[in-house]
Amino acid sequence: MGQVRYHALPDGQFLAFVNTIYEQCKEHSASWGLDGARLASLYALIADASKAYQANSDRATRNHVTSVGKKRAFADLKGFLSIFINYLEGQETVPDAALALMSLRPRVRPGRRPLPVPTEAPLVSTAYRKDELVVYVARSEHGQPTQGVQLKPYHGFKLHWKFEEEVEWRLELSTRLRLTLYFNMKDEGRRIVLTAAWMNPRLQEGPWSDPITKVIG
Repeated sequence: MGQVRYHALPDGQFLAFVNTIYEQCKEHSASWGLDGARLASLYALIADASKAYQANSDRATRNHVTSVGKKRAFADLKGFLSIFINYLEGQETVPDAALALMSLRPRVRPGRRPLPVPTEAPLVSTAYRKDELVVYVARSEHGQPTQGVQLKPYHGFKLHWKFEEEVEWRLELSTRLRLTLYFNMKDEGRRIVLTAAWMNPRLQEGPWSDPITKVIG
């Protein structure tokens, strides 16, 4: 089987596809030297997406809340899966034959050179919706976002964020130009600090942006 373009798969087929990846990684986690925390995160996101899919598939329970919940769970899973696939490709202990068995893209692409480590920091902006803070990144030109913003030549970005009173940073990754953070009503009024860095497909990051502080709500 060739590479599967999973973003276009129907929900049920997508779950089967990602479950195959998880089962293969679980079976060979020791010999491939896989990070247990990454694998546990993938399992948790699959479980959340499967539960949301079942709730929204049942006519007796399906409603606006289950629809929104399913969309959010699948978006979270697909976002993490993109990063996880890059991680597998970067692990030399994962055989090429295993990537093909999981219907993932081949490790070697003729005529393609790996993208270098980014050398610039992104511009960061935010927009708040109910219980959500959407973080946007853009390339800079004379200190301003470029016109016709696009992700190239980068693969995505890493986001460090924390509540202002916290010491430890939390890490999020996105292969898009935005990332959504979800909060509870109890977080309203709290201040969070954000900083971002571009990354290449090997998850190597460039310089971090200057931290910005935002208020939830």
